[in-house]
This record gives sequence, structure tokens and C-alpha cells, in this order.
Amino acid sequence: MKRVFLTVAITCCLFAVGNAQKSNVSKAKNRALAETPDFEGAKEAINAALQDSTTKDLAETWYVAGLVYEKIAEAETNKQLIGQQPDVVKQGEAALKSYSYYLPAYEKDFLPNEKGKIKPKYAKRIAATIRDYYMNATFFNYGVYVYGEKNYQRAIDAFETHTAIPDLEMIKSTEPIIKDSVYYQIRYYTAVCANILEDNKKAAVIYEEIKDKGFEGNKIYQYLYDIYAQEKDTANFVRILKDGHANYPNEPFFLGTLINYLIFNNQQEEGLEYLDKAIEKNPNNAEYYYVKGSVMEVMDKAGEAIKYFDKAISLKPDMASAWGRKGAILMKNAMKMEERAANVKDSKVYEIEKKKANEAFKEALPLFEKAVQLDPKDRDNLKMLRGLYYRFKDMEKYDKITELINEL
Repeated sequence: MKRVFLTVAITCCLFAVGNAQKSNVSKAKNRALAETPDFEGAKEAINAALQDSTTKDLAETWYVAGLVYEKIAEAETNKQLIGQQPDVVKQGEAALKSYSYYLPAYEKDFLPNEKGKIKPKYAKRIAATIRDYYMNATFFNYGVYVYGEKNYQRAIDAFETHTAIPDLEMIKSTEPIIKDSVYYQIRYYTAVCANILEDNKKAAVIYEEIKDKGFEGNKIYQYLYDIYAQEKDTANFVRILKDGHANYPNEPFFLGTLINYLIFNNQQEEGLEYLDKAIEKNPNNAEYYYVKGSVMEVMDKAGEAIKYFDKAISLKPDMASAWGRKGAILMKNAMKMEERAANVKDSKVYEIEKKKANEAFKEALPLFEKAVQLDPKDRDNLKMLRGLYYRFKDMEKYDKITELINEL
């Protein structure tokens, strides 16, 4: 008889605890939806229900948890209607938490009941709320805010939550959301945040996903090259350079970097093949002639190099780099002439050869002057020009160039 009484007592106790937790779910909902909401009380009640074995697996519990935080976010948004400043962090974090509860609530809502039947009760409203979060850019706007605060990891969390929504089954199965240009912009900003945090793996995955989606493609290919180069992933950075050149033939970075890699890795023929095809397709592109001049310079073909630099200058007279490279070749030639003159024993022949070298230096001078005029921040050209002014004892100009260098 005592055992029976004890069993009944325990059963009654468990029933009371279960009812208390179910009561917490109702309490949380009522406090969140009240005319004057008690959000702290609602959070306390729903947290208790989420931890109790009798309610923690119920769709209603998770739905109400999402609802509580949805209303917290909504309350901050509504402050704007009465001229108050919303707490952006509280608003954003509440919305993110709401979303994190609504996802499992949606799944649990489709579990069979005790009779084996599936009767979703909250699914439509959950899907509608999450769609609203997307259409109102709730998570994106919060991501922009925390990005401005330099909280890049939280920005990633917010951006990725936003861009995950179109792929949710609850969205795709009702009214699919089209991934437009704004979607890919947000994916781009997500990758930028990962870049800042030096999370190369995440950044590369996102950049690969969006590189051909029509937003900042040129930059994205260059970012991918930088990432793969840092990771010493030769196969991928060469692939990106080739694809980048194919997609952006007027961007000199891809062709120039690819040629540079091929030339210095004993693949000169392939490098020049790429370059010659590019020139054939775009015979008026000054950048290509500049690149070929640079390749000829590396291959110690000074005459050919000057020819291509001249061609680049004829097509683009304001190309400072071409003026500077041509000047550097003439300067290098003049230095060789001076070195040869120093080894001549006959004093008369020495003077003749030294004069020739001096004339060669003079020939380089206006080229560097032009280069500096076009680009006064190129340190290499500035130093070359300063050296020539010193050689010719033009100390006034020497001092001016020194000032320019010191200002950089």
C-alpha cells in the first residue's frame, strides 16, 4: 500500500513539474505579446522551458522562443516610429536569436504527433517571418553596423544568416527568392570580412562562388590570386590568372602577372604566346606593349625592349612606367659604357669613351624627367633622376627631387 502511495505521489509530482514547464511556455508568450511587454520575464520563462525534458523538444517551445526574440527586435524597430533611437545591437542580436530558434521550431513542427500524424501549426508564420527578415534586410543592416564597428566576425554571422535564407526549404518550397545582384554584393562583403580576419579558406570559397556573378569580378579574381599566392597554391593562382585574363582582357594585372610567372619559371614560350595573342586581339593596347618590353628587358634584349616601350608610349604618351623603363635601359647601357671606359689604358681613348658614356647618361635624363612629371610618386624613377642630377652637378634640382622622395 505504501508503494502504491509513493508511486502515485511521484506521478503527481512529475505531472506538476510538466505542467509548470508548459505554463512557462504560455507565460513567455503572454509576457512577450502583452501591451506592455515584460521581455526579461519572457526570456526567463522560455529559457526554463527550453531546459526541461518535458518541453525542450516541443515545436511550440522553440516557436515561442523565436517569437519572444522577434518581439524584442520589433520593439527596437518601433522606437523609430515615435522618434526614439533604437538600440541597434539589441535589435540585431535579438533578430539573430529569433532566427536561430525558428529554424528548429520549423523542423519540429513537421514531426508526427502521438497518433503518427503530421499537422504543422507554426510553419507558415515562421516562414513568413523569416521571409520578412530577408526582404527588410534585417540581418544585412545589422551586419553593416557591426562591420562599421570593426566586429568583422559578427558581420560575417549576420551576412551569412541573410544569404542563407533563399536556400531554406521553407522558402524554396513556397515562393522562391531570386538571388539578385544585391545578394552577391552581400556575399562579396562577407568574403571581404573573412579577408580582413585572414580566413583565406572562407574568403576563397565565397570568391570562387561569386566571381562570375557580375559584381566586382575584376577585383575578386585579383583577391583570389592574392589568396592562392599567399597559400603557395600554384595550380590555383595560375588558373585564376588565366581565367582573369580571359574574362578581363583589358586588365593588365592578369596578363602581366601571368607572363611574369611564366617567364621566371622557365615557361617563356608559353608566356610570349599569351602575350602575342593578346597583342593580336588588341593591337592598340599600350599595356600589352609595355609588358612585352618588360619581358624583352628581362631576357636581355635591350633593343627589342626599347622598341616595345616606344610603341607603348606612342599609344599612351602619359604612361610613366614606359618612360621610366626606357630610361632605365639607357641608363644601364651608359653605366656599361662607363665601366668599359674605366678599363681603357690609353688616356685619349679613355676620354673619348667617357664622353660617349656621358652622352648616353644625358640621353636617359629627359626620359626620367618625363616619367617623374607624369608620376611624381614613383620612388624608383625619382631616385634615378636624382642620381642623374647629381652626376651633372645640378644641385638645385637634386635638392628638389630629394624633398619629393622624403615626402613619400
